[in-house]
This record gives sequence, C-alpha cells and structure tokens, in this order.
Amino acid sequence: MLLRFIFIIYVSTTIFKIISGIISGNNALFSDGVDSLKNLMTLFLSAFFFNLSQEEADKTHHWGHKKYDAFGSLIISVFQIFISGITATYVILNFKRAPEEVSLKYSVASLVMMTIIIILFALYIRDKKSSAMRSEFFHEAIDLLQTFFVVVSTYLSLKFLPEINSIFSLIICALLFLNGAVGIFRVEKFLVDRAPSQELISKIKELVLEEKSDISVREIKTSFSSERTIRLELTIQIDGNFSLQEAHNIAHQIEQNLKQKLKEINLEVENCSIHFEPKGAHMTEIVRK
Repeated sequence: MLLRFIFIIYVSTTIFKIISGIISGNNALFSDGVDSLKNLMTLFLSAFFFNLSQEEADKTHHWGHKKYDAFGSLIISVFQIFISGITATYVILNFKRAPEEVSLKYSVASLVMMTIIIILFALYIRDKKSSAMRSEFFHEAIDLLQTFFVVVSTYLSLKFLPEINSIFSLIICALLFLNGAVGIFRVEKFLVDRAPSQELISKIKELVLEEKSDISVREIKTSFSSERTIRLELTIQIDGNFSLQEAHNIAHQIEQNLKQKLKEINLEVENCSIHFEPKGAHMTEIVRK
C-alpha cells in the first residue's frame, strides 16, 4: 500500500515538474521532470522485460527467454538517448528565455515533494533485505540532489545570469545521453554473443579437467545471454574405447560441476552442450585435408 502511494506521489511530482517548468520558463525544472519521467519508464520497462526473461523455454524459444533482459536494456538505453535529444532541442530553442519569479516557488515545491518521496521510500525499505530496493533508493536520492541543484540554478538565474538555468538543463541532458550510451555499450555483448574474458574461459577449462584426468578439451564456445547467465558448448576428446553410457556419465559430471562451481562466482549456466570425439580424431581430419 505504501509503495503504491509513493508511486502516485512520484507520478504527480513528475507531471508537476514538466508542466510548471514549461509555463514558468524554467528549463532546468522541465529537464528534471523529463528525467523523472525517464526513471518511471525505466522502472516499468525493467520490470516488464525482467519478468519476461524469467519464463522457461518453450516451442518458439528453445534456449529460454534470458536475452529479453538484455533486449529490454537496449530499448531503455535508446529511449534515454531519444529523450535527451528531445529535451536538449527544447532547451536550445528556449535557451535565452529567463525563468519567471514564480518558477523558484515551483522548484522549491518539487524539492519538498521529492523529499517526501525519499522519506516514505526509506520507511518502506527499512525492514526489507533487498539490494535492488536499496539501489533504487540510492537512485532516488541522486534525483533529490538533482532537484536541489535545480532550485539553486533557478535562484542564480533570477539573481544573476538567466542562462545559468538553461546551462544546468543541458548538463542534465548530457548526463541522460551519456547514461543511455553507456547502457548500449554494456548490453551489446549480450545481444551479439560476444565471448567472455580469456580468464573465465581458462577457468571453465580447469573445471572441466578437474573431473577427469583422461580427457582433453579441444574447444570451448561460450557467450553471455544476460549479466550473470552464460551458455556453454564444449568439445571434449575421450578414449575411443569408452562406451556411450560412460561418455554420458562423464558429460553429466562435467555439467553438474560447472553449474555448481560457476554459481559460486555468481554465474548461472543457462545451457551446457557437450560434444565428444575420440582422441586424435580432429588431428586425423586435419591431416586428411
């Protein structure tokens, strides 16, 4: 109930910032409101795509839905860049417009509303052991600080130089753009199947070989499907005299060991495919070619 009340206040504050910023000529307050709107959209889209990514594999998604989390992050990042561009364009077109006297009152009112949100949110998460909630609280605390600087820039614009307000507004736009650009850079590796570090690949090889001393690893293919989820495809060479059942038992041991040991470093194995071939078979193929 309290969280729903906080959400209602936050939406009201966001709308208030945007409208009052436009009618009073306060570009910084307008940009701050757009940034709050971005936060609302980010929260909604993050929750939507996270829930979607948790769905199990089905007939149309044989590997599960993990990449929807990365896809959602890409959409959020592009949205942030788009919003920053629209906001910056508006500010530039109204760059020399001086904020009205009443805009200082609007800025202070926004600061009070944001302070109330922070206090209520602190009460809500007080007894909750959630790192995600605490991270969101930290994010909102930064928003409160940003709104405080909106008040400061508005005051300085009214007393000294009108353009200070617009300059601060463009700084907000630049930070919003930078945040979106960094987001695209971070999520790219999950969408294009980029391999993890050589250090992690070497670690995986060590884990495979610690199960059996009479096998060798010819090839390891791996990629991230999300921040903490990887896919593995291993090609392992074994004695050609091993039975199919023995090979199956080795594969099961390797897979279970990988899942357990990688979980200890906060990595989940989404899929592990293990292919076997007789020792020396690959070299024989090369010689024939």
